[in-house]
Amino acid sequence: MPERNLSPAEQQFFQNPYPAYQLARNTRLIFDEANQFWRVTNFQDVDDILKDPRFAKQPPPGTEANSPIRQVDRFNRGILNLDPPDHTRLRALMVKAFNARGMEAMRPGIRDLVEQLIEKVYEGGSMELKSEFAHPIPATIISDMLGIPEADRPRFANLSNDIIRYGNDLLQANDDKAEESVREFDEYLGSLFAIKRQTPADDLTTALINARDEQGALTEEELHHNIRLLFIAGHETTVNLICNAVIAIAHHEAQRQRLIQDPSLMPSAVEEFLRYDSSVQQLPRVAQQDVEIDGQTIRAGQMVVLMLGSANHDPEIYTEAEQLDVTRSFTRSKSFGGGAHFCLGAQLARIETEIALNALLKRMPDFEVTYLDALEYPPNPFFRGPERLDVAWHPR
Repeated sequence: MPERNLSPAEQQFFQNPYPAYQLARNTRLIFDEANQFWRVTNFQDVDDILKDPRFAKQPPPGTEANSPIRQVDRFNRGILNLDPPDHTRLRALMVKAFNARGMEAMRPGIRDLVEQLIEKVYEGGSMELKSEFAHPIPATIISDMLGIPEADRPRFANLSNDIIRYGNDLLQANDDKAEESVREFDEYLGSLFAIKRQTPADDLTTALINARDEQGALTEEELHHNIRLLFIAGHETTVNLICNAVIAIAHHEAQRQRLIQDPSLMPSAVEEFLRYDSSVQQLPRVAQQDVEIDGQTIRAGQMVVLMLGSANHDPEIYTEAEQLDVTRSFTRSKSFGGGAHFCLGAQLARIETEIALNALLKRMPDFEVTYLDALEYPPNPFFRGPERLDVAWHPR
């Protein structure tokens, strides 16, 4: 199925959605007549809905007709698309692998990996940063956590990219390509599960295969959907976070110099990069009952799309919201969601990005992004990051 042609307005939006968000925030709720769902634009409403039990992931029985858009079945037993009690059960089985102490203990290994990647390209003075640097960092770390053999990793990282690129929860363009990637991914997972059952290892895949609670083990479908989801979520969003942060640094020389002069600013700077140009731009929720907001009634079963990118630029919350400020006083953005579905891997993504950016600024502080004002972005409203990111520097 070929990708649809984008109008000039759509192309402009995917290149830079923030001017459109600025206009959209003049209206708290926007009803999309063509797709029959609500867009939620400001920070407070997004934050409230993420925490509100009247909004969940699936429509309540009997209300399906209120929204013609259905979530794609490829992740229907994944933790991101489940509501309690199933979500609670699965999250409890996974959360131990992402505890803060365990994530902090991974810092030395991440630093070593980052240094190895830089050494490979440093003397050449240029690289395609997305594939040669940003991608291998989280892909290697989540593959280690899941116990995926090294020889298999490039193939399944590519399959993950296809699933992200050609299919998501809302827009189902190029669904055939996404389904083909899912089938190939799941065939591999089936063989991986068989190996782990025969020869258990100290990894997250084995842990989930062996996990038991009062309701028993995960089903085969739950194993497939959640291991696949962990692999995709564990690297795709961080790849884009690193790339978007590099682009932001390239556009803001004064901010670059602050980070070079004081690397201890990087943890707070990562929070600002998350806010300024989030790799996750939207999240869907479904009303479980009729809910009134700002005089508008969202009917039970209707979908609301939470515009995280817009919320992160809300001037009611952030002073000079359109400006990048790596010393900004801390106000957590909505980039990792919120409520029961707050991102399990948030701390890992922060650590990976912090180490990657500090290493880049230490070894190649003068890096420049090639074609900085003409970068191309895929037409995906949920995930934001450049198609490719060429950078060059002067080796010293």
